[in-house]
Amino acid sequence: MSDLVLPLQSSFIPGMSTHDNVLVIQELIHSLRKSKGRVGGMVIKLDLEKAYDKVNWEFLEQTLDFFGFPPNLVRLIMFCVTNSKPRVLWNGEPLTPFVPSCGLRQGDPLSTYLFVLCVERLGYLVEHEVNEGKWDPLPVCRGGPRFSHLFFADDLLFMAKATKENATTINSILEKFCGSLGLLVNKAKSQIFFSKNTDRGIRRCISGLLGFGCTNDLGKYLGAPLVHNRVSSNLYNELIDRVQSRLTTWKAKMLNIAERTALIQSVTPAMPSYIMQSSWISTAVCNRLDKLNRVFFVGIRWELS
Repeated sequence: MSDLVLPLQSSFIPGMSTHDNVLVIQELIHSLRKSKGRVGGMVIKLDLEKAYDKVNWEFLEQTLDFFGFPPNLVRLIMFCVTNSKPRVLWNGEPLTPFVPSCGLRQGDPLSTYLFVLCVERLGYLVEHEVNEGKWDPLPVCRGGPRFSHLFFADDLLFMAKATKENATTINSILEKFCGSLGLLVNKAKSQIFFSKNTDRGIRRCISGLLGFGCTNDLGKYLGAPLVHNRVSSNLYNELIDRVQSRLTTWKAKMLNIAERTALIQSVTPAMPSYIMQSSWISTAVCNRLDKLNRVFFVGIRWELS
Protein backbone atom coordinates (compact mmCIF):
# COMPACT_ATOMS: atom_id res chain seq x y z
CA MET A 1 0.00 0.00 0.00
CA SER A 2 2.82 2.42 0.76
CA ASP A 3 4.05 1.99 -2.84
CA LEU A 4 0.61 2.66 -4.34
CA VAL A 5 -0.70 5.47 -2.15
CA LEU A 6 0.62 9.04 -2.13
CA PRO A 7 1.95 10.50 1.17
CA LEU A 8 -1.12 12.73 1.59
CA GLN A 9 -3.28 9.63 2.21
CA SER A 10 -2.40 8.21 5.63
CA SER A 11 -5.13 5.70 6.46
CA PHE A 12 -4.04 2.09 7.02
CA ILE A 13 -0.60 2.78 5.53
CA PRO A 14 2.49 1.39 7.30
CA GLY A 15 4.57 4.16 8.84
CA MET A 16 1.72 6.71 8.66
CA SER A 17 -0.38 7.95 11.56
CA THR A 18 -3.55 9.93 12.10
CA HIS A 19 -1.51 12.43 14.09
CA ASP A 20 0.42 13.36 10.95
CA ASN A 21 -2.76 14.69 9.36
CA VAL A 22 -3.89 16.42 12.56
CA LEU A 23 -0.57 18.25 12.94
CA VAL A 24 -0.54 19.34 9.29
CA ILE A 25 -4.09 20.70 9.29
CA GLN A 26 -3.47 22.45 12.61
CA GLU A 27 -0.46 24.22 11.13
CA LEU A 28 -2.49 25.19 8.06
CA ILE A 29 -5.26 26.66 10.22
CA HIS A 30 -2.65 28.60 12.19
CA SER A 31 -1.23 29.89 8.89
CA LEU A 32 -4.69 31.01 7.75
CA ARG A 33 -5.23 32.84 11.03
CA LYS A 34 -2.02 34.82 10.49
CA SER A 35 -2.53 35.33 6.75
CA LYS A 36 -2.40 38.99 5.65
CA GLY A 37 -1.98 38.78 1.86
CA ARG A 38 -4.35 40.07 -0.77
CA VAL A 39 -5.57 36.57 -1.61
CA GLY A 40 -6.95 34.51 1.25
CA GLY A 41 -6.94 30.77 1.74
CA MET A 42 -9.53 28.13 2.48
CA VAL A 43 -9.84 24.65 3.95
CA ILE A 44 -12.77 22.51 2.80
CA LYS A 45 -13.97 19.67 5.00
CA LEU A 46 -16.00 17.16 2.98
CA ASP A 47 -18.61 14.75 4.26
CA LEU A 48 -19.53 11.78 2.05
CA GLU A 49 -22.94 10.13 2.35
CA LYS A 50 -22.63 6.44 3.28
CA ALA A 51 -19.28 6.20 1.52
CA TYR A 52 -18.72 2.45 1.91
CA ASP A 53 -22.28 1.52 0.93
CA LYS A 54 -22.26 3.32 -2.44
CA VAL A 55 -18.94 2.26 -3.99
CA ASN A 56 -19.47 1.38 -7.65
CA TRP A 57 -18.12 -2.11 -8.38
CA GLU A 58 -17.19 -1.26 -11.96
CA PHE A 59 -15.12 1.67 -10.74
CA LEU A 60 -13.51 -0.57 -8.11
CA GLU A 61 -12.45 -3.07 -10.78
CA GLN A 62 -11.06 -0.26 -12.94
CA THR A 63 -9.13 1.01 -9.90
CA LEU A 64 -7.50 -2.37 -9.32
CA ASP A 65 -6.49 -2.46 -13.00
CA PHE A 66 -5.24 1.13 -12.71
CA PHE A 67 -2.86 0.19 -9.89
CA GLY A 68 -1.53 -2.80 -11.82
CA PHE A 69 -3.00 -5.72 -9.90
CA PRO A 70 -2.69 -9.07 -11.75
CA PRO A 71 -5.89 -10.09 -13.62
CA ASN A 72 -6.28 -13.27 -11.56
CA LEU A 73 -6.08 -11.32 -8.31
CA VAL A 74 -8.55 -8.72 -9.62
CA ARG A 75 -11.06 -11.46 -10.44
CA LEU A 76 -10.57 -13.05 -7.01
CA ILE A 77 -11.10 -9.73 -5.20
CA MET A 78 -14.18 -8.86 -7.25
CA PHE A 79 -15.59 -12.34 -6.58
CA CYS A 80 -15.19 -11.75 -2.83
CA VAL A 81 -16.86 -8.35 -3.10
CA THR A 82 -19.76 -9.21 -5.41
CA ASN A 83 -20.56 -12.78 -4.34
CA SER A 84 -22.35 -11.92 -1.10
CA LYS A 85 -25.98 -12.64 -0.26
CA PRO A 86 -26.94 -10.86 2.98
CA ARG A 87 -30.21 -11.40 4.82
CA VAL A 88 -32.32 -9.15 7.00
CA LEU A 89 -33.53 -10.37 10.37
CA TRP A 90 -37.21 -9.55 10.84
CA ASN A 91 -38.63 -10.40 14.27
CA GLY A 92 -35.76 -12.82 14.78
CA GLU A 93 -36.41 -14.65 11.48
CA PRO A 94 -34.06 -14.28 8.46
CA LEU A 95 -35.77 -13.12 5.27
CA THR A 96 -34.95 -14.20 1.73
CA PRO A 97 -31.31 -13.36 0.82
CA PHE A 98 -30.75 -10.61 -1.69
CA VAL A 99 -27.79 -9.68 -3.90
CA PRO A 100 -26.49 -6.07 -3.55
CA SER A 101 -25.38 -4.17 -6.64
CA CYS A 102 -22.80 -1.85 -5.05
CA GLY A 103 -20.93 -1.08 -1.86
CA LEU A 104 -18.28 -2.61 0.37
CA ARG A 105 -19.03 -4.63 3.50
CA GLN A 106 -17.93 -2.71 6.57
CA GLY A 107 -16.00 -4.86 9.00
CA ASP A 108 -14.37 -6.84 6.21
CA PRO A 109 -10.56 -6.37 6.54
CA LEU A 110 -10.27 -6.12 2.76
CA SER A 111 -12.86 -3.34 2.42
CA THR A 112 -10.74 -0.63 4.08
CA TYR A 113 -7.85 -1.14 1.67
CA LEU A 114 -10.13 -1.26 -1.35
CA PHE A 115 -11.81 1.97 -0.29
CA VAL A 116 -8.44 3.67 0.25
CA LEU A 117 -7.40 2.71 -3.29
CA CYS A 118 -10.64 4.13 -4.68
CA VAL A 119 -10.18 7.41 -2.80
CA GLU A 120 -6.58 7.55 -3.98
CA ARG A 121 -7.92 7.98 -7.51
CA LEU A 122 -9.29 11.31 -6.27
CA GLY A 123 -5.81 12.18 -5.00
CA TYR A 124 -4.39 11.51 -8.46
CA LEU A 125 -6.99 13.83 -10.00
CA VAL A 126 -6.02 16.57 -7.55
CA GLU A 127 -2.29 16.10 -8.24
CA HIS A 128 -2.95 16.33 -11.97
CA GLU A 129 -4.80 19.64 -11.62
CA VAL A 130 -2.06 20.99 -9.36
CA ASN A 131 0.62 20.06 -11.91
CA GLU A 132 -1.45 21.67 -14.67
CA GLY A 133 -1.61 24.91 -12.67
CA LYS A 134 -5.40 24.83 -12.30
CA TRP A 135 -5.27 24.31 -8.52
CA ASP A 136 -3.24 26.65 -6.32
CA PRO A 137 -2.33 24.75 -3.11
CA LEU A 138 -2.10 26.34 0.31
CA PRO A 139 1.38 26.93 1.78
CA VAL A 140 2.04 26.26 5.45
CA CYS A 141 4.28 29.32 5.63
CA ARG A 142 6.26 31.56 3.31
CA GLY A 143 8.60 29.32 1.37
CA GLY A 144 7.22 26.22 3.12
CA PRO A 145 5.55 23.10 1.67
CA ARG A 146 2.23 23.50 -0.12
CA PHE A 147 -0.76 21.25 0.51
CA SER A 148 -3.73 20.60 -1.74
CA HIS A 149 -5.46 17.79 0.17
CA LEU A 150 -5.29 15.44 3.15
CA PHE A 151 -7.11 12.12 3.12
CA PHE A 152 -7.84 9.57 5.82
CA ALA A 153 -10.29 7.02 4.39
CA ASP A 154 -13.52 9.02 3.94
CA ASP A 155 -12.31 12.04 5.97
CA LEU A 156 -11.38 14.40 3.13
CA LEU A 157 -9.83 17.86 3.37
CA PHE A 158 -9.09 20.20 0.46
CA MET A 159 -6.79 23.22 0.78
CA ALA A 160 -6.39 26.00 -1.77
CA LYS A 161 -6.17 29.74 -2.27
CA ALA A 162 -9.61 31.30 -1.96
CA THR A 163 -10.29 32.08 -5.62
CA LYS A 164 -13.20 31.37 -7.92
CA GLU A 165 -10.91 29.46 -10.29
CA ASN A 166 -9.82 27.05 -7.56
CA ALA A 167 -13.42 26.57 -6.45
CA THR A 168 -14.45 25.76 -10.04
CA THR A 169 -11.66 23.20 -10.33
CA ILE A 170 -12.61 21.58 -7.01
CA ASN A 171 -16.25 21.40 -8.00
CA SER A 172 -15.36 19.82 -11.34
CA ILE A 173 -13.13 17.20 -9.72
CA LEU A 174 -15.77 16.27 -7.15
CA GLU A 175 -18.46 15.89 -9.80
CA LYS A 176 -16.20 13.71 -11.94
CA PHE A 177 -15.01 11.53 -9.07
CA CYS A 178 -18.34 11.13 -7.29
CA GLY A 179 -20.08 10.39 -10.59
CA SER A 180 -17.62 7.57 -11.31
CA LEU A 181 -17.45 6.08 -7.82
CA GLY A 182 -21.17 6.48 -7.14
CA LEU A 183 -20.72 8.64 -4.04
CA LEU A 184 -22.56 11.78 -2.97
CA VAL A 185 -21.19 14.75 -1.07
CA ASN A 186 -23.33 15.74 1.89
CA LYS A 187 -23.42 19.47 1.25
CA ALA A 188 -25.32 20.17 4.46
CA LYS A 189 -22.46 18.77 6.57
CA SER A 190 -19.53 19.89 4.39
CA GLN A 191 -17.89 23.15 5.51
CA ILE A 192 -15.45 25.80 4.30
CA PHE A 193 -13.08 27.65 6.60
CA PHE A 194 -11.71 30.90 5.17
CA SER A 195 -8.84 33.04 6.36
CA LYS A 196 -9.77 36.42 7.81
CA ASN A 197 -8.27 38.32 4.85
CA THR A 198 -10.67 36.65 2.37
CA ASP A 199 -13.09 39.11 0.80
CA ARG A 200 -16.72 38.58 1.78
CA GLY A 201 -17.80 38.63 -1.86
CA ILE A 202 -15.34 35.84 -2.66
CA ARG A 203 -16.63 33.86 0.32
CA ARG A 204 -20.22 34.08 -0.89
CA CYS A 205 -19.17 33.23 -4.46
CA ILE A 206 -17.20 30.12 -3.46
CA SER A 207 -19.84 28.98 -0.97
CA GLY A 208 -22.56 29.32 -3.58
CA LEU A 209 -20.51 27.58 -6.27
CA LEU A 210 -19.70 24.55 -4.10
CA GLY A 211 -22.92 24.55 -2.11
CA PHE A 212 -21.08 24.32 1.22
CA GLY A 213 -21.66 26.51 4.25
CA CYS A 214 -18.98 28.78 5.74
CA THR A 215 -17.72 28.23 9.26
CA ASN A 216 -15.32 29.79 11.73
CA ASP A 217 -14.62 26.47 13.42
CA LEU A 218 -14.09 23.11 11.71
CA GLY A 219 -14.66 21.29 14.99
CA LYS A 220 -12.87 17.99 15.36
CA TYR A 221 -10.76 16.14 12.83
CA LEU A 222 -9.98 12.44 13.33
CA GLY A 223 -11.16 12.71 16.92
CA ALA A 224 -8.91 15.64 17.85
CA PRO A 225 -10.25 19.20 18.33
CA LEU A 226 -8.79 21.78 15.97
CA VAL A 227 -7.59 25.00 17.59
CA HIS A 228 -8.82 28.10 15.76
CA ASN A 229 -8.09 30.66 18.45
CA ARG A 230 -6.07 30.85 21.63
CA VAL A 231 -6.03 27.54 23.51
CA SER A 232 -8.35 27.58 26.51
CA SER A 233 -9.64 25.05 29.01
CA ASN A 234 -13.10 25.17 27.42
CA LEU A 235 -11.69 23.51 24.30
CA TYR A 236 -11.33 20.25 26.23
CA ASN A 237 -14.63 20.29 28.12
CA GLU A 238 -15.80 17.33 26.05
CA LEU A 239 -12.75 15.34 27.14
CA ILE A 240 -13.41 16.14 30.79
CA ASP A 241 -17.07 15.16 30.41
CA ARG A 242 -16.05 11.82 28.85
CA VAL A 243 -13.74 11.00 31.75
CA GLN A 244 -16.38 12.03 34.27
CA SER A 245 -19.02 9.96 32.49
CA ARG A 246 -16.77 6.91 32.55
CA LEU A 247 -16.02 7.31 36.26
CA THR A 248 -19.69 7.70 37.17
CA THR A 249 -20.47 4.29 35.63
CA TRP A 250 -18.14 2.63 38.14
CA LYS A 251 -19.40 2.13 41.67
CA ALA A 252 -16.46 3.20 43.80
CA LYS A 253 -17.99 1.92 47.04
CA MET A 254 -18.19 -1.58 45.58
CA LEU A 255 -14.45 -1.64 44.77
CA ASN A 256 -11.49 -1.88 47.09
CA ILE A 257 -8.44 0.39 46.90
CA ALA A 258 -6.46 -1.94 44.61
CA GLU A 259 -9.34 -2.24 42.14
CA ARG A 260 -9.86 1.53 42.02
CA THR A 261 -6.15 2.05 41.45
CA ALA A 262 -6.11 -0.47 38.59
CA LEU A 263 -9.08 1.19 36.89
CA ILE A 264 -7.64 4.69 37.23
CA GLN A 265 -4.22 3.66 35.95
CA SER A 266 -5.42 1.58 33.00
CA VAL A 267 -8.55 3.33 31.70
CA THR A 268 -8.73 7.05 32.35
CA PRO A 269 -5.13 7.92 31.28
CA ALA A 270 -5.78 6.39 27.85
CA MET A 271 -8.69 8.73 27.13
CA PRO A 272 -6.69 12.00 26.89
CA SER A 273 -3.52 10.31 25.59
CA TYR A 274 -4.74 10.30 21.96
CA ILE A 275 -5.39 14.05 21.96
CA MET A 276 -2.14 14.74 23.81
CA GLN A 277 -0.12 13.18 20.97
CA SER A 278 -1.09 16.04 18.66
CA SER A 279 -2.29 18.86 20.95
CA TRP A 280 -1.03 20.64 24.04
CA ILE A 281 -3.33 20.29 27.05
CA SER A 282 -3.06 23.03 29.63
CA THR A 283 -2.15 22.44 33.25
CA ALA A 284 -5.65 23.48 34.32
CA VAL A 285 -7.21 20.67 32.25
CA CYS A 286 -4.72 18.13 33.63
CA ASN A 287 -5.52 19.26 37.17
CA ARG A 288 -9.26 18.81 36.57
CA LEU A 289 -8.65 15.30 35.23
CA ASP A 290 -6.48 14.46 38.23
CA LYS A 291 -9.17 15.78 40.55
CA LEU A 292 -11.75 13.44 39.03
CA ASN A 293 -9.42 10.48 39.55
CA ARG A 294 -8.59 11.46 43.13
CA VAL A 295 -12.22 11.86 44.13
CA PHE A 296 -13.10 8.51 42.59
CA PHE A 297 -10.15 6.92 44.37
CA VAL A 298 -11.39 7.96 47.81
CA GLY A 299 -14.84 6.65 46.89
CA ILE A 300 -17.02 9.65 47.68
CA ARG A 301 -19.80 11.27 45.73
CA TRP A 302 -18.60 14.26 43.77
CA GLU A 303 -19.66 16.86 41.31
CA LEU A 304 -17.56 18.55 38.65
CA SER A 305 -16.82 22.13 39.68
